[in-house]
Amino acid sequence: MLPTLTYLQFHLVFSLPVLALLWYLAPRYEATRQRRAVGGIAILVAIAYAYTTPWISYMIRRGAWGYADGAVVARALSIPLGEYLFFAIQTIVVAFALHRIGFDPTFREGDFDRVPRAAGVLVGLAMVPIGLGLAWLDPSFLYLGGLIAWVGPVLALQWGVGGGYLARTPRLWITATLAPAAYFWVADRIAIGMGTWYLSPELTTGIAVLGLPIEEMLFFVAAGVMTINGLVLFEWVLDWNDRRRAAADAVAGAGSEPERDVRGPESPADPDPDVVDD
Repeated sequence: MLPTLTYLQFHLVFSLPVLALLWYLAPRYEATRQRRAVGGIAILVAIAYAYTTPWISYMIRRGAWGYADGAVVARALSIPLGEYLFFAIQTIVVAFALHRIGFDPTFREGDFDRVPRAAGVLVGLAMVPIGLGLAWLDPSFLYLGGLIAWVGPVLALQWGVGGGYLARTPRLWITATLAPAAYFWVADRIAIGMGTWYLSPELTTGIAVLGLPIEEMLFFVAAGVMTINGLVLFEWVLDWNDRRRAAADAVAGAGSEPERDVRGPESPADPDPDVVDD
């Protein structure tokens, strides 16, 4: 049996090497695109901490999952230090994978269509009562139901803003989500097998794929989707704003052209200058 890794050792073995590799392979953009890419990643990391911390803390305190003795160095709000590091590491790994795959944030006509935006909002909002209902229905749905309810508001907001763009680029965000998720599935399965962390059999469904609980699989997909959508929509909104400002400047420029001097009618020439009126 393999020795149990601490959470920090897990990062040294599984998280940081793939992060370093993706950083090395990340495309080098021109200055403006580079600033926007870095800014988007920084914002998404901050959001990940703000939005994920309360949910993770609640789930740990409820006992949905736990950690092996000696696997955790320090905790804050019941969350291990390694878990806090994972918030940033996963977000950055997904971001680097997205930029390595590549995406076009160009705004196009139709991106503000109401149908995909409204549909996305309705689905996202419906996930909240569905998830909470599952968690209330049976303790074994606590993790699954809590996950669904946690993701719903974010998806509703993202689709409400850029549902038209997301609807026309499904291959992008599906591929960019599943590629890093597949890696984390493997790493998570190894960590569970080694006993670094474990899931409560009473607060999970017990459904697993090759030993990996379905809740963990869905978590990495959900976190990836929220990150991908946030990153692409951040740059898409900036592109839309650039185009809007350029159009406004063009209109303002056309309206402020200096008026040309218009000559009045000239006096008719004297038909015979040598003739003098008496």
